[in-house]
Amino acid sequence: MSRMSSWVRALVLAALAGAAGVAMADVTVADPWVRGTVEGQTSTGAYMTLKSDTAVRLVSVSSPAAGRCSVHEMTMSGNVMKMRTLESLPIPAGGTVALEEGHDHLMLEQLVHPLKEGDLVRLTLTLVDSSGKRQTVEVLAPVVPLGATHRGLPKHTMPMTR
Repeated sequence: MSRMSSWVRALVLAALAGAAGVAMADVTVADPWVRGTVEGQTSTGAYMTLKSDTAVRLVSVSSPAAGRCSVHEMTMSGNVMKMRTLESLPIPAGGTVALEEGHDHLMLEQLVHPLKEGDLVRLTLTLVDSSGKRQTVEVLAPVVPLGATHRGLPKHTMPMTR
């Protein structure tokens, strides 16, 4: 074997070893949907199920449909519903987190136009792993009519885009 081919082989092995060290989490999104709005309504919720093979935190959300997006926690204190913005939402390794009505969800505020049934809302989710590496997941969430639930929507899973 020539010195050149040994050098190339060593370089390829080093690159493969380095690539293994920067593997990103496999994050999937299932059943995304957004609540429809009426004229003049400036905010709505987005819902989905997130699953990750490694521990990550959802640290931000953005959408061209909204001026501001955030992760909200909803709790009940007696008969009073309380919502607050979360800095991040942990998704445990091998775990699933449901963003659903009456619980944690994504809040879309300062909507740029009303959202009607049949629209698709693009959401960009930014996640961070324990080493600080950021990754994004692009989601197209269908809009369901105001007052409807996600039941009956076709289930689809979107793999992470890098």
